[in-house]
Amino acid sequence: MDLTNREAFFEAKNRIEKAKVKISDSELYTILIKANKFSSYTEIITNFDKNLAEPQYFFQKLDEIIAGKPIQYAINLASFLDFDLYVDERVLIPRPETEGLVLLVKDIILSNKIKHDTILDVCTGSGCIALFMKGIFPDSKVYASDKSKDALEVAKINDETFNGNIIFLRGDKLKPIIKEKVKLDVLISNPPYVENKKDIESKVKKYEPMKAIYSRVGEKFYLNYFKNYKKVMKDKFIMAFEINYDQEDVLTKAIEKYFKDIKDLKFKFYKDIYGLNRYLIILRGYENANL
Repeated sequence: MDLTNREAFFEAKNRIEKAKVKISDSELYTILIKANKFSSYTEIITNFDKNLAEPQYFFQKLDEIIAGKPIQYAINLASFLDFDLYVDERVLIPRPETEGLVLLVKDIILSNKIKHDTILDVCTGSGCIALFMKGIFPDSKVYASDKSKDALEVAKINDETFNGNIIFLRGDKLKPIIKEKVKLDVLISNPPYVENKKDIESKVKKYEPMKAIYSRVGEKFYLNYFKNYKKVMKDKFIMAFEINYDQEDVLTKAIEKYFKDIKDLKFKFYKDIYGLNRYLIILRGYENANL
């Protein structure tokens, strides 16, 4: 069928209205951009009255998101700060909360002149954290680990796209980095931490990998990191985590248990853009650092 981008856009609006679902204009523009192999919103607006290059692709993806599929999976693309990452159902869709984590870590490292020669992203998923850290600190050696072979395959696709030169390790929690006998300046992790399945949206349950979100014991990963920190961290370090909104008390007790003999330790919880407790930063060896 021969349709202009304008005609396809308004046909899509009609289908959405009939289906009684909520899909934003920006999502439609994004699918149009992909269907035309454009690179920006400017291109689609400039060519709005020209023929749509791949109408079959456009309407197929439209049908998928009308049915409830996240647009990031439908078009295999998710934005994470300055990165447009490949994603599919093998990995969690990167969230704004995780953008907040890496920006926080970057600011703390730079403002306090914290050493960052060796960095590990545990539970890397799409590789978004590792790629960001490598982009900010290109001279650092950045590792990314995950238990999931499928997730690592996706992360490697993104690494190749952005020439990240990330070092990938497969294994559970800290086991692969312990095996490599690497000592870290920086450890960052956004592990599965949601303990109450009622906190997970039905759409997320249906489409996204639950193993990247749900943990029967929400603090399990953090306890493992704390318990084994001497095996992986240097004398001075920063550890940074995305956490669930209700974990401050249990993690505070865990820190007091596993780091009780360290006098030069600092830690602080931070809120996300929605005002919820979302980040935990632990510093050792930087007595004058500001948290």
